[in-house]
Amino acid sequence: MDRVFGNPGTTELPFLAALVDTEEAPEYVLGVHEGAVVSMADGYARATGRPAFVSLHIAAGLANGLIGLLNARRSRTPLVVMAGQQDRRHLQQDPMLSGDLVALAAPAVKATYDIQHARDLPLALRRAFALAVRPPAGPVFLSVPMDLLTEDTEVDVPARTPPPRPTPGGGLDRAAVLLGAATRPVIVAGDGVGREDAMAALVRTAETCGAPVHHQPMADHLDFPTTHPLYAGMLPPRRRRARRAG
Repeated sequence: MDRVFGNPGTTELPFLAALVDTEEAPEYVLGVHEGAVVSMADGYARATGRPAFVSLHIAAGLANGLIGLLNARRSRTPLVVMAGQQDRRHLQQDPMLSGDLVALAAPAVKATYDIQHARDLPLALRRAFALAVRPPAGPVFLSVPMDLLTEDTEVDVPARTPPPRPTPGGGLDRAAVLLGAATRPVIVAGDGVGREDAMAALVRTAETCGAPVHHQPMADHLDFPTTHPLYAGMLPPRRRRARRAG
C-alpha cells in the first residue's frame, strides 16, 4: 500500500498520528469530499491493478462515500475502506455522529468487519485486502473505534502466502472447439477481459476466428479496441440478432 485516500475527522486522529510517526509511510491523498475520495481510490485501483485504501470519517463521512462504494462494487474494484468509530467507552451514551457503521456500509460493499479488539485489527486488514481482490473483486469495509487505535498490542500475524491462481478447466478447450467449428462466430467481451489485461489475447482470438466482438451492456472497462474492424459495439438487446451466430 503506497497511498491512503482520505477525508479524516477526529475519530481518525490516531491513525493520522501513526502515519506521521512511521518511516516510509504511504502518501496521504486528501480529498475535500468523501465521494471524490472514494472515486479517486477507485480510479487508482483500476489504473494500477492493486487494491486501494480509503479512510473515511464515521457515519456522516461514510454516508457521503456510499455512492462511490456502490460504483466500486458494481465495477468490481478492489478497495479497503476504514472508518473511525467513536470511543467504545462512550457508545452507550449515543455520542455525536456515532451509529451502526457496519449496517450503513453493508449494502454497498462486499464484506464488513466490526473491529472490537486491537489484536484483531492486523489480521482483519490482511483478510480485507485478500478478500477485496478475490474474484469477484469489490470494496471491503472496516469499522475501527478511535480508542482501539491507541492501544498497544502484540500479535503474531502468519506469513502471507499468495493465493493459488485458478487454472483453466476443460471449458477453455471446449470453447476453442466451438469457435473453430462455428461458421458465424460472435464474441461477447465482458469486463473480466479488461480487469485481467487480456484485451490483446482477445484481439488475437477474434482475428483468428474472424469473429465480430460485442462488449457487454454497461461496460466498465475497455475490453476490445473500438477502432478495430471486428468491433461490433454493445451487445444488441434483441435475441433475434444473437441467434444468427453459430
